[in-house]
Amino acid sequence: MNLREVDWRIEPLHDVIVGIDAGLAAIYERLETEPWFDADEGRRHAETLFGLGFVAAQSYALGTVSDLNSVRMSRRKPKKEKLDCYACDIITLKGDVTRIELINAAANYFKHHDEWKTRWPTRGHGAHDTKTLGCVGITEKTESPCIDAVDLLCGKSWKLIVLHQILKEWREHLFSTRL
Repeated sequence: MNLREVDWRIEPLHDVIVGIDAGLAAIYERLETEPWFDADEGRRHAETLFGLGFVAAQSYALGTVSDLNSVRMSRRKPKKEKLDCYACDIITLKGDVTRIELINAAANYFKHHDEWKTRWPTRGHGAHDTKTLGCVGITEKTESPCIDAVDLLCGKSWKLIVLHQILKEWREHLFSTRL
């Protein structure tokens, strides 16, 4: 067995997600205790935490693809492309977008949306991500894209631990079907 077949990445991801969930709990507490901290302010804070959660999840997914390709190469098999791996999921959402594709697009949105100026890109850098987001109903008119992505993936409870489970299941599926 190749050591890269072992999922060494899942526990650190869990720790990050638990931290983000604690941050969300702090937002709820502030809504109850600080009169100036209203629902709009809470949503702005939550949008940032969710964006950071998507970046952590994206990092896990990218590491998983690296692990898969390391094992494949040790078996003299060709590498798999990152986006092809992201498309390999047992569950798809609206527009045939997989959960991992949405996680990746939401992470890229969060990292790069400030560079996009007033229009979402339709060509070049970022266009693939905005197309993916558009397929699930998240557009440049969406007020809180990361919140909407979390709603699609985790439901209205906003428990990011669901992302942890999604990624864990995806890795198992990816390694069982693409190794």
